[in-house]
Amino acid sequence: MATHFARWTLNPKFPFSSRLNQECHAWARQLPEYRRSRFLSSRSLLAEMLYMLYGIQQLPKIVTTDTGRPYFADPSLTDFSIAYAGNKVGVLITTEGRCGLDIEINQSFGQLPSVASATNFRSNESIWINNQTNPDEAKAQLRTLHQSAFKLTGREESLQLLPGAGRIRVSNQSEIEAISDVEGLLIWGCVVSPAIEKLSLWEFESPQNWHSLWDVQSRYRDPNGSIIRLTSMSSEKALYQN
Repeated sequence: MATHFARWTLNPKFPFSSRLNQECHAWARQLPEYRRSRFLSSRSLLAEMLYMLYGIQQLPKIVTTDTGRPYFADPSLTDFSIAYAGNKVGVLITTEGRCGLDIEINQSFGQLPSVASATNFRSNESIWINNQTNPDEAKAQLRTLHQSAFKLTGREESLQLLPGAGRIRVSNQSEIEAISDVEGLLIWGCVVSPAIEKLSLWEFESPQNWHSLWDVQSRYRDPNGSIIRLTSMSSEKALYQN
């Protein structure tokens, strides 16, 4: 089992992927210009990920649930999740189970326009937030995890985060795992069921220019790092992941 998270800082000079199918282009033409650009960018990143990781030549057919969640029509393919923030797009792929991704722009870098929705934190979450060095970044991390879990389950009320204990609980999900980190301007969170296991991070610039980013274990060892990992598994089992 493997999980891959790629991000792309959009470049208006870079053409969209040649691996997009005609159905994707037809759907994009129905969208307003701003949404069209974001839509084609996210599908381009997804298509290039599939080619880079698995050699898939063209983006497979995508359908959506009643709530608008996209997924591949072919059930044998991987699950994926898409997120946007500012001029950045992110795509998460998991080879087994289901996943959710969310990203935010770090407001600590100045008065940046925020598109983050309000989140009502539980008391244990608020206590953890207030105990962190940067409570605003900590809030953003938990927001990304709330939104990621919602994308996975479709039910916000089913989620309980226990960041102080390193645990996550979701109704009807006996095995689930979450990771969030702060990387300068970007704050991200992802939730995967049954487990994330090995998480690989990628930066996309062009089809010929992929960058493999830092490894998760090195972030855990960074005394100034902000990475958090929540799991539904016992602490003994989680200890040996990654």
